[in-house]
Amino acid sequence: MKTQSKYLEEIKRLLADYLLEIEKSDLKPLSAQVYQVQSKNFVRWINGEFTPGEVKKAKKMQRENPDKTV
Repeated sequence: MKTQSKYLEEIKRLLADYLLEIEKSDLKPLSAQVYQVQSKNFVRWINGEFTPGEVKKAKKMQRENPDKTV
């Protein structure tokens, strides 16, 4: 998916605000990390830079075909 740049700018600004809220919260470190990673991945997805499950799929293909590079 690719989002128009005028919208993406605002989304990135909001993401930065959200990440600050996470930092200021009393979440445990691992919980905070999950919130951060998932929200960043969502923004990457709407910018066409991320496909959910791509890392897992690449690892599976590597295990099934160890002689080929992914």
